[in-house]
Amino acid sequence: MPDGIVLSCTGGRYGVYVDGHRLEAVLRGRMKHRSDETVLVGDRVVLALHGPEAATIEGIHPRRTLLRRRSPGRARGVRALAANIDQVVVVGAARMPDWDPALMDRFTAVAEANDLPIVIVVNKADLDASATAHGVPYRQAGYPVIVTSATAGTGLGALRRQLAGAVSLFTGPTGVGKSTLLNALVPGLTLRTAVVSRRSHAGRHTTVAAEMHPLGDEGFVVDTPGLRDIGLWGLDPLEVGAAFPEFASRRDGCRFDNCRHRDEPSCAVRAAVDRGDIAGTRYTSYRRLLDEAEAAARPWT
Repeated sequence: MPDGIVLSCTGGRYGVYVDGHRLEAVLRGRMKHRSDETVLVGDRVVLALHGPEAATIEGIHPRRTLLRRRSPGRARGVRALAANIDQVVVVGAARMPDWDPALMDRFTAVAEANDLPIVIVVNKADLDASATAHGVPYRQAGYPVIVTSATAGTGLGALRRQLAGAVSLFTGPTGVGKSTLLNALVPGLTLRTAVVSRRSHAGRHTTVAAEMHPLGDEGFVVDTPGLRDIGLWGLDPLEVGAAFPEFASRRDGCRFDNCRHRDEPSCAVRAAVDRGDIAGTRYTSYRRLLDEAEAAARPWT
C-alpha cells in the first residue's frame, strides 16, 4: 500500500498528496472510532487505492512533530493543528494592520512550547519605510527575520530559500497577508485574499482551515487561519522563560535558580533588558504570559 501526505481535512474527507498529485480519501471504518487516530494536515498516512482519484486511509505513521495551541473559545482545551512541521513562519504586517509585538510574541511562544524552529516575516514592507526595525527584537532573540512585500516582490527570494526542502507552517494575526505571500511563492496557487479595512485597520479571515500546498519540488507550506488572539495552556510558569530563547543564555547569571525575572535581586535577564540586549517589548510579553500561566495553574474553587 502506498504512503501519502495529508494536505487538507474537511468534513471527513481528506486531500492526500501521492506521487506528485492529489487524490481524495476517507478514513477506514475502524479508524473513525479511535480518538488517538485523528488525522491532521501533515500526517504521513498508509493508503489503499480505489482508482486514480480515490483512496482509504488505513493508518498513520508516527509523527516527528506536532503543533498544538489552545482551542478557540475554550479556556482549558488544546487543539492539535498540524503534524510533521519542520518550522513555523510567523508573519506580521508592518502596517494595515499595524505591527503588534505582543501578539507576535504569543505566536512565537506557542511555537517554542512545541519545540519548533521559528522564522519571523515582516510583511507589507512597501507600506512602512521603517519595517526592518520591527524585526530587531527577534534578531536579538536569535530568530531569522525576513522583510517582505508580496505586492512589490521584496524578500520573496530570501523567503523561498528559507522554505526550500522543509515543511513550513505559516501563522500570524488576521490580515497580515499570509495568503497573498503564499500566492506569490507557489506557482498556480490562488488562495482567497481580502483587503484590510482602512477604517478599523482590522484584518478579515480568508483561510478557514489549515491546508498544505506543495512548494514545487522543494517542500510544502501550510496556510492557517489568521487569529486575533492566541493563548498558551498547560505551560508551567517555570517553563514560560524557555519560550523566550534570549533569556536562556542569561539565566545562569541570575542569583536564584528559580528566578522568574520579576523583582528578584541580581536578575541577569532584567539587567539585559536595562542594557537593551533584550527588547523591552519581549520582556513585557514574557511578563504577561507568565501572569497568565500562574493564573491558569491556580486550583479552581
